[in-house]
Amino acid sequence: MSKVAEFLVPSPEKAAWVIDIAQGTVSWSNAHAKQRFGEALGYDRNGLLYIDSELKHDLSVFLARASTTEPLCFHWLMRDTRQRMHRCIANVIALGENAYGFSVEARPCPANMLHLPPTYARASVSERLNSIVLMTFDQDGKQQSFSKQAHELFPHVDTIKDLFAVASAANHFWLRLDNHDIVGQEIRLATAQGIRWFRIEAQRNRQTGLIDLFAQDIQELRDYEVALYRLKHYDELTQLPNRYLLYQQLEKALKTASQRDRMFGILYLDLDGFKVVNDTFGHRVGDQLLQHVADRIKRTIPPRSCLYRLGGDEFVVVLENMKHIDELETIAQSINAAGVTSYPVSDMEMMITTSIGVACYPLHGDSIDALLKHGDAAMYRAKSISHNGYYVYEEQLSDRYSAYLTLGGGLRRAIEEQQFELHFQPKVRACDGVTVGAEALIRWQHPEWGRIGPDEFIPIAEESGLILPLGEWVIREACTHIKQWQASGLPPIVVSVNLSSRQFMQPDLVERVQKVLDETGVAPQYLELELTESMLMLDANGTIEKLHEFRELGLTLSIDDFGTGYSSLAYLKKFPIQALKIDRSFIQDLAVDGDDNAIVKATIAMATSLNLKVIAEGVESLEQLEVLTGYQCEEVQGFYFAKPMDHKHFERYLLAQKDGCKHD
Repeated sequence: MSKVAEFLVPSPEKAAWVIDIAQGTVSWSNAHAKQRFGEALGYDRNGLLYIDSELKHDLSVFLARASTTEPLCFHWLMRDTRQRMHRCIANVIALGENAYGFSVEARPCPANMLHLPPTYARASVSERLNSIVLMTFDQDGKQQSFSKQAHELFPHVDTIKDLFAVASAANHFWLRLDNHDIVGQEIRLATAQGIRWFRIEAQRNRQTGLIDLFAQDIQELRDYEVALYRLKHYDELTQLPNRYLLYQQLEKALKTASQRDRMFGILYLDLDGFKVVNDTFGHRVGDQLLQHVADRIKRTIPPRSCLYRLGGDEFVVVLENMKHIDELETIAQSINAAGVTSYPVSDMEMMITTSIGVACYPLHGDSIDALLKHGDAAMYRAKSISHNGYYVYEEQLSDRYSAYLTLGGGLRRAIEEQQFELHFQPKVRACDGVTVGAEALIRWQHPEWGRIGPDEFIPIAEESGLILPLGEWVIREACTHIKQWQASGLPPIVVSVNLSSRQFMQPDLVERVQKVLDETGVAPQYLELELTESMLMLDANGTIEKLHEFRELGLTLSIDDFGTGYSSLAYLKKFPIQALKIDRSFIQDLAVDGDDNAIVKATIAMATSLNLKVIAEGVESLEQLEVLTGYQCEEVQGFYFAKPMDHKHFERYLLAQKDGCKHD
């Protein structure tokens, strides 16, 4: 049985049946065939459906004339019970040893064929055989006779070589025919409707010299196979090659690199906060954003690299024939830089950044699975440090990655068992050193593993969605302590709480915060919410509306880590915020790096002109404090004054402030 015949085995979704040519019966038919064609399939005798005798004859003639090794299909026309015309396509199949039959499938005819009469039993054998693409050439390859269908498809063919779309293919086919009596292959032919794929079979009669050539149009089949290949190997949404092709390339790259002592590497990409987009705006918007991101990354990476989509919001870039890992880092930097520009999606300007893990062969793994695992671990490390960054794999990350997976299972239990606690770091008025506020910082004290840092568990909480109950716990716990300190007679201070992007995008977040304030009895002016620039720019217009709701509630709002995000000054004017917190990366080289001095000075001047309070975090020396004071920075925070402390130590710290004692 031919490959084509195997491919066209009857499908239960289509009208299909099987003809036993030796018995002349319909040996099997599906429900669709019985419903659509009824008695047209054959004549019922003794419980068996016998096909039309003329059809049986023609099928037998066709089978005898065609090669049984690679037979073509036979066509005829038949009306269904509603008088709609269908083309029946019969392919030769094996029904046993030296026994053949036909697998038949009915396809609706185009509108221009509906007027034609059924093939059986109103036409002669010769007329029916005209529906077959059959051509006869003489021994020199010149046309002798064409069936009607052949004339329609190839009206300007004089010689056998005129059939072919490519001259070299024609010469090769003619050469093969000189050496073999039967030649068959799949090839493109030039028809009156354009170039199409055909399955052809030529038979040379050595006695007469004539050449009979059967042709079957398989363009639809080829198109279907191409579509099937793309469906299996390419991502439908982004049109990028998928995991299947990724492994194929990595296998080839690994073989080449090991044989020739070369390097190749991967970048493991994950979008920051993409679940927030899906959960807030829906999957349709998320899909549009993924398409934009994929297109931009594809344009950003060098031509000799290849981008794959693993699924969800994960991508992999492969770079072969590397000389140094710096090449991978350069690509990672380019992708991060490209992520600072917003994406136009559904009438919104959306921000989405990328965390990237870098790993290469043979430095970071000697197998494909190891390389992908280590790239994944490095990506999570990059995400835990800061969004829109990259991290090169280190050996100790494997243990961290295992811990990461383990932590995911214990995080929910930790929330239920209250294994978390808040620490507080004072915010000090720069001009006189008086504590005017504090930042609440979450800590996890695991019963077995001890202290676990936020950079390890916060990404897990973000990905799993547990950041929502965890974030609400932080707000409630902070308000509880505010109330306790006020009840103890301590001077009132403002406590700031960091919101995650996923938490901020909760539709009912304002109502949830209001409920906590009501239940704890804390006045809203003593609670400050800190938000990052990238969070605010995720949906700038929606953000403005929610920020105004918080302001109406009476809360203080500030932008955290200012200078590391990508907010527009035009939007900054519209955001109803009261404070900017300058990121510690600009403070650490203050009084040493002139550029940082200029940035900090300009930021403070800009904030002052917008009537915003400025807080500098990460102050660790007197020199830094003096520079900030000279620039008129209002508040500072850092180890120079105090490290974060638990609520008991912080209460003692406030008591010392109240009594006018100096705190070391």
